[in-house]
Amino acid sequence: MASATPKSAEDIQRLEFDWLGSDEAGYVALFSTAGAGYAPAEFLRDTSAHDRAIDAVLALPASTAAKFAPALAPGLQNTWRLVAERGFYAFDCDPNGGPYRLVAAPVVPIRVDALPAAVADVVSKIKLALRFENQTVVADDLLRELP
Repeated sequence: MASATPKSAEDIQRLEFDWLGSDEAGYVALFSTAGAGYAPAEFLRDTSAHDRAIDAVLALPASTAAKFAPALAPGLQNTWRLVAERGFYAFDCDPNGGPYRLVAAPVVPIRVDALPAAVADVVSKIKLALRFENQTVVADDLLRELP
């Protein structure tokens, strides 16, 4: 497989990118940048790995229901609902920047160790110092503290 081509924060400005991370308890989340959300350096090192991991998650069967998720226009894939139905929390950023806000949550969350190995490897590289179950907002300053 070809090596990843790292991206800079400028490379992804104004473009939608999704990345995965875990929390202190080992639960997992998808973050949608909306073209302006802060992107951790670990994600920028290999955005394609996150794309592949998200595709693998979406290929899994639903394991739970979504507690809530936004309604989208007909014909649009609701990735936030789909990942919540697979045990992930989902956070979205505003297109003008600012913090990530919780937009979908699973009834029964999944932990990193219950994911396929290839997905778990990607998710475990970004570990946030918080618990998703207690968060409605993930501030940029917390993400900037990531290694």
